[in-house]
Amino acid sequence: MTYRFETDRLVLQTSNMDLAPKMLEYYTENRAFFDKYEPTHLDRYYTLDFQTRMMEIEVKNMETLSSAYYYFSLKDDPEKIIGSISFVRIRPEPYASVIFGYNLHEDYQGHGYCTEACKESIKHVLGLARIHRIESRVLTTNEKSIHVLKRLGFFHEGFEKKSILIAGEFRDHLRYAYINEDY
Repeated sequence: MTYRFETDRLVLQTSNMDLAPKMLEYYTENRAFFDKYEPTHLDRYYTLDFQTRMMEIEVKNMETLSSAYYYFSLKDDPEKIIGSISFVRIRPEPYASVIFGYNLHEDYQGHGYCTEACKESIKHVLGLARIHRIESRVLTTNEKSIHVLKRLGFFHEGFEKKSILIAGEFRDHLRYAYINEDY
């Protein structure tokens, strides 16, 4: 099951096999930039075979609603992926929660694209799954990402000391949450 929808400036779509080569290009172009904020990937991550296998898993997970991934591009250039959004570990009641993450191509930052895409993907995933709580973690030094979370209505919930391995070092993160009041 694949979904595709638009905002004023963007095209969003869920995982599908046509995206594998585009995701390889996206991750390859942003490798050095993402290495500052995300867990390090092995070289095989940057191959079409690996991205194809990942996309197969994402498609299956979307069918069972255990996770959902959204990819977005500009309406003016719908073939070029400029960002990715993830909802992983969708858990049913009594938790009714999910872990939320996102990234944006380095060359497209500062235009509000990430906030626009995240807002629509949150609305979409809440329409698919009964989710009460959305959680997100962000490096303490990632001011841009913190601003995105705040604009989306997330609130600061806590501090996680040395919680995620980034560039070979466990780094401190802030925990943010969003409560779905329409649950």
